[in-house]
Amino acid sequence: MTPHTRAEIQRLLKRLANGDRTAIVPSFEVLWPVLRSFSARALGNDADAEDAAQQALMKLYAQVNDFDSSRDSLAWVFAIVTYECRTIRRRRQRKREVMDQGPAAREATDASPEHMLIERDLEAAVLECLAELSGDDAPTILAGIAEDRPRADATFRKRLQRALGRLRLLWRTKHEPH
Repeated sequence: MTPHTRAEIQRLLKRLANGDRTAIVPSFEVLWPVLRSFSARALGNDADAEDAAQQALMKLYAQVNDFDSSRDSLAWVFAIVTYECRTIRRRRQRKREVMDQGPAAREATDASPEHMLIERDLEAAVLECLAELSGDDAPTILAGIAEDRPRADATFRKRLQRALGRLRLLWRTKHEPH
């Protein structure tokens, strides 16, 4: 970076700190390539670098009133962009940790609103079918799910098998295409 560019950044941030909003566009034109280049070297990924540079500029403009014009503006700018790069690295690390946990853990943490709505509809449909079963079928199925009865009890296992068969038949008639 040339001394002229450094002086220009100092001058523009001083103007912004004093409330001169006409300095926003020129400061963006000077700062964007600097922040983008720094982020690319720090992160090694163009998409992440652009995200970090963009977040840094947003924070810089939001906090420009806190800028102390007697201090080096470039140090202040680099402190902000460094924080954003560190945040993106941490986010990447967390994603890797989730990816290492396997598909079941990803599904639990990445439940989309659509996925949650489908699950809720399926649960409602199952509860509706359970309510339509006659006699002791629903309590038997629920006891089998909750494992209230010992699995060694042959009578209970046979009753559960028959109840599940009736539930499957009811499910097919109500929810599967004919």
